[in-house]
Parts: sequence; structure tokens; C-alpha cells
Amino acid sequence: MNIAEARDKLAAVLAPVASTDPDVLVSLVDSIEPPALMIGWGDPWLEPDTSCFQKGRLVVTAVASRLVPGEGVASLEALVAYVLGRLRADTGSWPLDSVSGPRVFTMARTNYLAVRISIRTTITT
Repeated sequence: MNIAEARDKLAAVLAPVASTDPDVLVSLVDSIEPPALMIGWGDPWLEPDTSCFQKGRLVVTAVASRLVPGEGVASLEALVAYVLGRLRADTGSWPLDSVSGPRVFTMARTNYLAVRISIRTTITT
């Protein structure tokens, strides 16, 4: 897949179908309304694979809720299950690289509970 279309293709796989599905954000934003999935590039962004292809690392940041006591971790587990299920159901190649543990994600001075789901895919440039 072309580097310029990778994020959009992943967003299409994760796009909401039901009204209860999380929003999917492909561009950088300055605020967020959880639950939401933000798609970006991981680090390292690209690694050599063959002479014509690279392995690209896309990251889905799953944001469950604002950081308050309560059921945030259960919501986060549901978001991870949602993403993994949608990736498995797609005919494209979206192999899982890793899923971080729950962590604090800060945006616009607001703390959220989130995880990073890292996916590797073949990229052409």
C-alpha cells in the first residue's frame, strides 16, 4: 500500500458502523471526545523490508475516557477488542505489532486513559 493512503485505508477499516462505535480521527486534533480512535504513525515510522518495500508502523491511540476513577479500564478493554476485531475481519493485511498498557494521554491540559495499538504493514513509497 502507498504511504500516502495507509492512514486513510486503516481509518476505513475502523470506521464507525453503529451509532455506538468510536469516532476515528486521521488528522492531528487539539481536542477529543472519548471514546475515540486516533490514527498516526509510530516510531520507527518505516523500516527496510525488501528493495522495493518497507514495513510501516501505524499506531491507533484508543482513548477510552477522561482520567477519573471508575470504569475507564473496562472501556479501554472494549476499545482494544473493537480494534482487534475490525482488523481481523478486514481482508487487508493489518498484523498486530503490540498493544501498550493503559496510560495517561494528555491533550489540551486534559488527562485521558488510553492505549497505543501498533500495527505493521507493507508500504511502498
